[in-house]
Amino acid sequence: MKARCIILFPIVISLVIISNCQAVSAEFDPDDWQMRRLMSPSESEAQAESAGQVMIYDGLTDKQISSALDQHFNRIEAMMFTSVIITDSAGLPKQDPLTGEILIEQDGCD
Repeated sequence: MKARCIILFPIVISLVIISNCQAVSAEFDPDDWQMRRLMSPSESEAQAESAGQVMIYDGLTDKQISSALDQHFNRIEAMMFTSVIITDSAGLPKQDPLTGEILIEQDGCD
């Protein structure tokens, strides 16, 4: 019995680790940190902004940015946006009718 426990223990531990990693990666959205930072910065992030730090947000939608500017206009000097996704009235990304690519606002930085 003891030998079976010794053999099974590493297998069980490996399965637990793998399933936890899959659960974390399935829940992780790379844009969430930007929206969290944009809409409710931590105390240290707010202090850094007050000291002149500018945060560059990339790939957010025009609607997300509009909402942030409406709600946090006092922080506008600490915000910069690149690769802004153009959306339709429903909030879905617009696509180029010829290529099917998502439309991005031209930021003038070629």
